[in-house]
Formats: sequence, structure tokens, C-alpha cells
Amino acid sequence: MPRGLKRHTEMATTYTGKVRIISRDEYEDVMRLCRQLHSENGIFTMDENKVRSILDLAFDKKGGILAGIGPKGKLEGLLYLLLSSFWYSNDHHWEELFLYVDPAHRKSRNAVELLRFGKWCVEQSGFPLFIGILSDSSTARKELLYERQLHSTGSGRFFIYKKNEAA
Repeated sequence: MPRGLKRHTEMATTYTGKVRIISRDEYEDVMRLCRQLHSENGIFTMDENKVRSILDLAFDKKGGILAGIGPKGKLEGLLYLLLSSFWYSNDHHWEELFLYVDPAHRKSRNAVELLRFGKWCVEQSGFPLFIGILSDSSTARKELLYERQLHSTGSGRFFIYKKNEAA
């Protein structure tokens, strides 16, 4: 078990903000938001069995944290953090798999609250957070939000090159 892993499963119970840890009995509401996220930003086909296996890492406290905002049955947003490491190191970090707010709640402060929870996880565990934006819409607005909330201008960019299907 990596240093800090046990601590991360305990720390999430003491957070006092609006964000809460999502429980297994909210599976279908989580899947609703995952489907919405994929329909907006998915690059590849969605394999629901794979999604469920990744969610299980959080539900089973095996290195994942699934945090959300909104009442049970009416989730408004989610943040999934996975304890990970780069291929060249045994040093751990939080890898953001997704931060998503339901379109009906995008004028709220839910994204800010979810980011605040992610920063709290860093402060509690000592592991850095790697978080990014992979989107075709509102990218500049999202970049500004992340810059303001994380006090950073980022550390690189992702590029996607696909086979030209018109050729």
C-alpha cells in the first residue's frame, strides 16, 4: 500500500465543505453524469463496464475518491481523483479523471467547490494534483477558472491528432 493511501480513505470523512463522498447507492445517478460527460467530451466509445470498474475503485476505497455535490438522487457535479504515479517513479499524485458539472448547474459555484475539495485532498495527503481540461467547448473559460482556483497557469498542454477520415 503506497504511503498516504490509508490516510486518504480516512481524510475524506472530515471535509466540512459542500462536497461529499459519493456512496455506492448513488451508482445510477453517477452513471447518468458519466454518460452526460461522455456525450459532451468523449473522444472514444464509452464502455460502461470499464466505467463501473473505475468507479468501484472509489466505492471500494482502493485508491479512488469520488466526490460530488448535490443531494442523493440529484447529483449536480462530480470530481474523481485517482491515486496514481508516473511510469518512472514510485512517488504518488492525485490524477483527476474528471470534474464535471451538470449543464443545469453550470451557473452555480459547483465547479469551484469541487476544485476546492481537490485542493483539500492535496493539503491533507501531501500528494500533488494533476488536473486538466479536455474539451472542445468553453475551453478558454475553463482555463481561466482553473488558473484562478489553482493559482497556476498550467504545466503543459494536450494535443490530439486523429487520422484524417476525409482522405
